[in-house]
Amino acid sequence: MTRKQKGISPLVAVIMLIAFTMIVAGILAGWATRFATEQRSMLEKCVRANLVIKKAVYDSATENMSIMLYNAGTVPLRDFQAQLTYDDNGPPMPQTWDVKGTLDANSFETYILDNISITNAHDIDFMEIRSVECQGAYDLIRAYDITGI
Repeated sequence: MTRKQKGISPLVAVIMLIAFTMIVAGILAGWATRFATEQRSMLEKCVRANLVIKKAVYDSATENMSIMLYNAGTVPLRDFQAQLTYDDNGPPMPQTWDVKGTLDANSFETYILDNISITNAHDIDFMEIRSVECQGAYDLIRAYDITGI
C-alpha cells in the first residue's frame, strides 16, 4: 500500500512568504532608523568642529615633534591621527601616528609625536592632523612652517 505525500497548499506558502518578507522588512527598517539617527547626530556634531595647528616644532636630538592644536569649534574633539607626507623625492608612504587625548572647545593643547626620523628635511611636504571621530576637522602645516626642519 502506497501513501501519497502532499506538500503545503499554495495559499499557505504565499502567507508564509509574505510573513517572512514582513519580518525581514521590520528588521531592516529598525536598523535603517538607528543608522540614520546616528549619522545625523554625528553630522550635527561634526559640522561645529574646527581644528587648527597653531605651531609645530621638531627636535632633531630627540626625534620628537610637538604640535600645538587649537579647537576653534564649539564641540570637544578627541583622538587624532597625524600624518607626515613627503614630496616625490621622499619615502613613498607617509608616516602616521595615533594621538590620544581630548581637546575641549576653544582650548589649546600640545601633543608630542615621538620617533620621527627625518633623514632629509627637504623631502618633507607637509604635516596633517585630523580628528578621528570628525574627519572634516583637520588642518595641515607646510614643512617650511615647522620650526626645526
